Amino acid sequence: MHQITILGGKGRVGSYLVPMLLESGYAVTNVSRGQTVPPGEPDCWQAVRQVSLDRDQDGFNGQVAALGSDIVIDMICFKDDDMRQLIRALQGKVSHYIVCGSIWMHGPSTIVPCPEHLNRNPIDEYGREKNQMDLTIRQLFAANGFPGTIVHPGHIVAEGFRPVNPQGNLNLQVFRDLREGRPLTLPNFGMETLHHVHAADVAGVMLAALQNGSASFGQGFHAVSPAAVTLAGYAREVARWFNREAELIFQPYDVWSQGVSGEDAAATYDHLRHSPCCSMDKARRLLGFTPRFSSYQAIRACLDWLISHGSLIGNEVL
Repeated sequence: MHQITILGGKGRVGSYLVPMLLESGYAVTNVSRGQTVPPGEPDCWQAVRQVSLDRDQDGFNGQVAALGSDIVIDMICFKDDDMRQLIRALQGKVSHYIVCGSIWMHGPSTIVPCPEHLNRNPIDEYGREKNQMDLTIRQLFAANGFPGTIVHPGHIVAEGFRPVNPQGNLNLQVFRDLREGRPLTLPNFGMETLHHVHAADVAGVMLAALQNGSASFGQGFHAVSPAAVTLAGYAREVARWFNREAELIFQPYDVWSQGVSGEDAAATYDHLRHSPCCSMDKARRLLGFTPRFSSYQAIRACLDWLISHGSLIGNEVL
């Protein structure tokens, strides 16, 4: 039986990935700081070995290697240097290392949907680190055969978490306004794009990489829904779920941003300037993986959960 260690396995993706791994016959060790059980399938966590470690503590990489797993899945790495240090500790001891990247490794697209190898001109520090991590995974495999894979999710959607909304931020009031038929103001003409992905599909790409083994070594894969959505199209679709017709108002971003909080304006700006639209063709060709959830299916499942748990509006389920 393969032994797998997941670093940060209790988050949005881990809450789906851990049950998938257990069902596939893997023995799972989760490394995290907290002891909370994520939403989803809490019973399965009784079969998971829990280890409390903090990445910032001295000796973390050696302690992870000492757990003795032949596969390590790293959900909590954000810097290339941190990844390199862990890989040095794991070199020669693991049959597969999978790390979580981000579609923010891309800058604005010139061709859509954008494949993994294009537009590698990230526009913020987070994206630059994820891009460098991708390059390192490729370089280490080419240089010494290190069995690494990096998976780049879009805007992760999961039950129990707020989805990126049609304005491109996390404010739940946007969904309340659409439900009540109130006017919603969008930046610009609402034609910028968002590319969501259900956490189960991110987990699915990682599991497919494991199952395909060497075909995924030295490779990076997107994990997104089959198609991106525009802000305006997204708003109109959500309104339809509540039997409403969206009343949309459009303003230039600089005007629009004056009417919202600084936090919402910054989040929206970040999404607008990226305006992602990514391809899943590589995962289909090399891993045989196709996403289960469209963007709208993923978002609707998330809103159903929020509504049924009283986190959005009443107890009405869509």
